[in-house]
Amino acid sequence: MPRRRQLWLCVDFHRLPLEVFAATDPIPLAVVEGEGGGLRICQCNEPAVRDGLRAGMPLNAALALSPALEIRERAPVREAKALERLAAWACQFTDLVSPEPPHRLLLEIRGSLKLFGGLAALCKQVRADVGTMSYSASLAVAPTPRAAVWLCGARQNAIVTEPALLSGRLGELPLACTGWPEDIRARLDAMGVSTVGDCLRLPRGGFARRLGAIRLKELDEALGRRTETRHRFTMPPAYHGELELLAETLDRERLCRAMARLAEELQGFLRSLQKGVQRPVFGFVHERGVQRLPLGLAEPSADAGFLLDLLAERLEHYTLEKPVTDLSLDSGPLADLPGCPRGLFADADGAGRDTVAGRRLVDRLRARLGRDAVNGLCLLAEYRPEAAWRFVEPGTGITTGGDPGRPFWILAAPRELACRGGRPWLEGRLEIRGGPERIESGWWDGRDVSRDYYTARDVAGTRLWIYRERRSPARWFLHGVFG
Repeated sequence: MPRRRQLWLCVDFHRLPLEVFAATDPIPLAVVEGEGGGLRICQCNEPAVRDGLRAGMPLNAALALSPALEIRERAPVREAKALERLAAWACQFTDLVSPEPPHRLLLEIRGSLKLFGGLAALCKQVRADVGTMSYSASLAVAPTPRAAVWLCGARQNAIVTEPALLSGRLGELPLACTGWPEDIRARLDAMGVSTVGDCLRLPRGGFARRLGAIRLKELDEALGRRTETRHRFTMPPAYHGELELLAETLDRERLCRAMARLAEELQGFLRSLQKGVQRPVFGFVHERGVQRLPLGLAEPSADAGFLLDLLAERLEHYTLEKPVTDLSLDSGPLADLPGCPRGLFADADGAGRDTVAGRRLVDRLRARLGRDAVNGLCLLAEYRPEAAWRFVEPGTGITTGGDPGRPFWILAAPRELACRGGRPWLEGRLEIRGGPERIESGWWDGRDVSRDYYTARDVAGTRLWIYRERRSPARWFLHGVFG
């Protein structure tokens, strides 16, 4: 059986050493590497470039040009963790994602093109998502993974879909795009070889003897003459993301903007697994420790924008003990996403929408007012009105069929009424319009009642539900109001 032709998308997060740090303000930032007095700038952001800084500059010279420069040492561990999270995010586009450390991902996308509406649409979606997460990336597409990596290294956003065109496109690339060691490139340069095309014109045997069989193997893999085996990324069971802020802050709007990256990563992770979260936990790190802010949703969700809206609502009424230096986000247990029920003759844009909107309204109200302030009601098979219902999770209550003769609004505690001439009185004489309904129940739990209920109207015409005790002193009480 012939092997299925592959198509590889390389996503190069070439500014990952810089972008693992979240800037809440447009301040000059430089990431440095080296030891002792040999620290040099690895990468710097746009405000630092405007101050005259560039990669490779000694740190002392950079500080002379930009005294307000924020400095961070390069953090390979943070970069590796960020690349793993990005690999999980990328699994929403294909089931074959292969990390290429320290800052590239390879996605085999041939089988995904129809699902995403073609190559151009898929690449557009990837670029949009990368931008939403505040990362920078270059893309390249090629029939082999190594060719995609080399083309991506040239920052040309190249797209090559036919194997026959590979030698021509790769031949134009400088040797720096191959990632070969500096000493190998220096030896080739001394031979007058400066491009991949120059390497392809050399005798194969001599090339292998002088530079090693592994370099010849890589050339063959790039051109598709030899199959390259790639490591497949395995999804973790849950999401955990961390982000260091450049400057500590208590500004809730800035915190939400920075948290958007982790929320978008979580969204991609959840889409990859077709799962949702119902108990995500946002973390805010400061000098006293970590403040964890859990969100409880009425139903599982994988929508980053919705989670951020809820976070913003909660933060309005949440006290942060100290300025925040780092952020974290944990998915909590994953859950199946709810389906939208559709009737046999439901129109294309109507079914299920009101249900989803209602549940999201519940989540927003709980985020603003508190979880205990918004509940559902469930009717119980019980004669005593005060025991005939209970609070439940919104949307989960199962009613037993309410009594149409009873009002929906029951007072938390019956209100005793005045009595004049043996008749109940509430800002005027009440007119009895129906009843009695006798309720004698509850002797088994010590909360027994013995009452005669009536419907009545007050002087304004409002329908009331009142009762009279059957035992002495036979007082009258207001217990409910009809709508």
